[in-house]
Amino acid sequence: MVKSEVQAAVAVATGSPLGVQLVTVLILLGAGLLYFRFLAGRSPVSSAKAGK
Repeated sequence: MVKSEVQAAVAVATGSPLGVQLVTVLILLGAGLLYFRFLAGRSPVSSAKAGK
């Protein structure tokens, strides 16, 4: 019984497998790109104010 608790603690401490981490990173990067692309489309940057 103690051995199974130790194994569970080690599994939590080590985190997710590398494949799951890579998929998560790709999903977050894709969501970030879509988010900023959406923001750029909603509010175009006006460079006319920068020249004043």
